[in-house]
Amino acid sequence: MAITGNISRRKGTVNYQARLRVPADLVDVVRRSELTKSLGTSDYREAKKKARAVIDAWEREFEDLRERRTFTETDMRAAVSEHYRRELERDHDERMRRPSPEQIETAKQAMISDAQRTGLDINDPFAVMDASLDFMVLKDRAKTDAYNRSVRVDVLQQHLTTGETALIQYAADEFIARHKLIIERDSPAYKEMCHRLLRGEIEFLKRTFERDRGDYSGVPSDPILSDTNLAPLDNTSFEAIIKEQERLSENGLGGGRKSPRTFTKYRTQVEGFAKWRGSSRAATVTKEEVEQWRDHLLTTDQRKTVRDKVATVRAVLNWGLKQSNGKLFPKGFPLEHLDLPIAEATDSAKKTYTIAQAQKVLKAARAQTLPHFRWLPWLAAYSGARIGELIQLEKDDIFNIGDDWYFQIRVGGDRTTKTMKGRKVPIHPAIVKEGFLLFVNAAPKGRLFTHVRVEQNTRDWIREKVMTGRKENSPAPNHGFRHLFEDLRFGKLSQEAAYYITGRAMAGSGALYGKSDAMLPALAEEMRKFPVIL
Repeated sequence: MAITGNISRRKGTVNYQARLRVPADLVDVVRRSELTKSLGTSDYREAKKKARAVIDAWEREFEDLRERRTFTETDMRAAVSEHYRRELERDHDERMRRPSPEQIETAKQAMISDAQRTGLDINDPFAVMDASLDFMVLKDRAKTDAYNRSVRVDVLQQHLTTGETALIQYAADEFIARHKLIIERDSPAYKEMCHRLLRGEIEFLKRTFERDRGDYSGVPSDPILSDTNLAPLDNTSFEAIIKEQERLSENGLGGGRKSPRTFTKYRTQVEGFAKWRGSSRAATVTKEEVEQWRDHLLTTDQRKTVRDKVATVRAVLNWGLKQSNGKLFPKGFPLEHLDLPIAEATDSAKKTYTIAQAQKVLKAARAQTLPHFRWLPWLAAYSGARIGELIQLEKDDIFNIGDDWYFQIRVGGDRTTKTMKGRKVPIHPAIVKEGFLLFVNAAPKGRLFTHVRVEQNTRDWIREKVMTGRKENSPAPNHGFRHLFEDLRFGKLSQEAAYYITGRAMAGSGALYGKSDAMLPALAEEMRKFPVIL
């Protein structure tokens, strides 16, 4: 955007200022027809550079204002209901984190043992207090929390009579910002909103006192909440949904088996969402909330990454909906019409090692003595297998049929693959020539690669030690070798053989038949067609 017309000299000074006319549809909201800001410089070129950032910020503010809407009575009721529910969730989570009697007793015994070990002087009140402080805080946690709540409810009730809103403004401001509402802080509507939120929080605190007595059946008596016909709070957590889906998956239900690694990925991404929103309760998730999280992520992450994270949350909530027979979201799935970012089209070549890069890694591997550094790059280069599959190989997985050697990628027990299917892969003659079979023969029974964090360490070694100075264009080993295998096999190995060797999912009924040892000699013949990289 040309900004020559957006800078001018400030009156009475040699410095320049940025200026921008407020769009006609926003003048009533901004309450000004033009925005100005000093650029703090008298140099024209510097002023142009500084003005660009200022004007871009104003343009973003205009876009944000256009997305906002006028505050309504419906928003007023929603704010109170939402605050009430969220506070109940927070209270539930806090109670779940309280120490059990067994934990308190363990802490007590630890305190006594500590005192005996250090020779605590029981006549020294400060020493006694210091030694027992952690235990007392743990023991009295519930009592202290109840006392704090009793003080807060008394203060809030006083504020209701005086019109003070200081203790509840945070909730009003958060709701307004999250829902992009137009409401002035000194307006009667804002004060009315705070007044109702005070009443909602007092109702919440009454529920906590009932819970202290073991009564979870309480309902609001204040009309601002009772009129909203609140349904009983569903405390189903994201973790509970994922655990149930794991159980279903293990039994071939819930859409089929998924690998433990997939569930780990889902847990990590959903935990990120739960931390951001401040609650692990699934039933209270709204489309607006997920949209705000999505937009927040888009400020730092790639669109594909954001798409994957948001899609994961949607998938987990869909599991919960099915597991509960629709009861988790009685009014319908909230993310039905959620808009996901369109991932940027990426050049597959950027994920693929060049021949030179592959040769560099394989040469570096030749000089290594640690088994995973020595052999994983070679196995990946000549099979297109995922590193996570190769690190699970055991000595008994290496076998021969005649003069041809194979390794078997298994599924079952603690061994998994992305597709949850195993396969037997011919070992390329280049790997045999390197001495891989000698390594296998000398290895003890069990896993061939036994070091901890093998996959991570191998990836780090290649990126930080081998590809030094080329981190920005050096693909990850998984993609680098896997994509290169696909490129080099083109015109040599059949697509069906390549798909089987690399463990890619195949469509069609043919994927369900055969794949016995009878095909292995022909598969080895196909593998011999694969060119030598080094």
